Amino acid sequence: MNARVRPARPADKDPLMSFIKNIWGGRDRIPRLWDQWLKDKTGKVLVVEADGVPLGMNRVRFLEDGSAWLEAARIHPDFRGRGLATMLGESAMRTAMGKGVEVFRLSSGPLNRAAHRQIARMNFKESSRVSLYEPDAGAKFASQEGVRRAGMKELAQVTKLISGSREFRLGSGVYWNTYVAASLSPSAIKKLVRQGAVWTADESAAVSTLERAGSETWSQVCFLTGKGYEPLKLVRHVFGSNEGAKATRRMVWIPQGSRIIGALRGAGFSRHASQVLFELKVSGGQDGGERAP
Repeated sequence: MNARVRPARPADKDPLMSFIKNIWGGRDRIPRLWDQWLKDKTGKVLVVEADGVPLGMNRVRFLEDGSAWLEAARIHPDFRGRGLATMLGESAMRTAMGKGVEVFRLSSGPLNRAAHRQIARMNFKESSRVSLYEPDAGAKFASQEGVRRAGMKELAQVTKLISGSREFRLGSGVYWNTYVAASLSPSAIKKLVRQGAVWTADESAAVSTLERAGSETWSQVCFLTGKGYEPLKLVRHVFGSNEGAKATRRMVWIPQGSRIIGALRGAGFSRHASQVLFELKVSGGQDGGERAP
């Protein structure tokens, strides 16, 4: 089979969606995002074809932290196991390296062993595991005393609190937003504080976002650290705020191994999903020349 990878075209939609529409029991997000992705300048969609027939796709996103996020790898069921996903992944990485990117991340479900083997072939290493917790039906939330948005005057203190935390270490220094992980570097923390996305209470801190996901609005605690029940206080405040009250879905991302998980479970939160984070750092880029992983 003579396969090649190229940029996606509008005409690829029908042949790709003919099999993608059946993935995940018909709940795959790609059919409703395809047209938007082709227009989005912050990412690039690639297609692998053989004899002019599209057999698979993936997408690379260029994140604000300077990293690239690989996602949406889909291969026709009849052509899996032939190296097409690896071709797509390496092509996406070369595209990003041409823009100077040196840090790549992607995620997979913990039980997807086939994907893990393919990811390993691209030299990615598992860096952490994270779980998504959501409140049980009927849970009530309200603003909490002592919780405040962090201001720029507190930047040094907040940066030290987050960067030195157990959750930062367990989670390999990232925060999660709509199933995408980005670095919690000092510059990223500074930007999040400026945006009003960081909350504090004593020696606890949380990063929150409010995002649109199709017809839903997600209120997310993207990073959470602290001792005792203070982190839970932050969660209750975020979800009980004016913004959080409007959400159709409330989510807490927490690295596996965190002691905060016990407090969440005790407060009526249940785990709804888990993700394995993989990372690869390369050298090269626009000035140094591209180097395949």
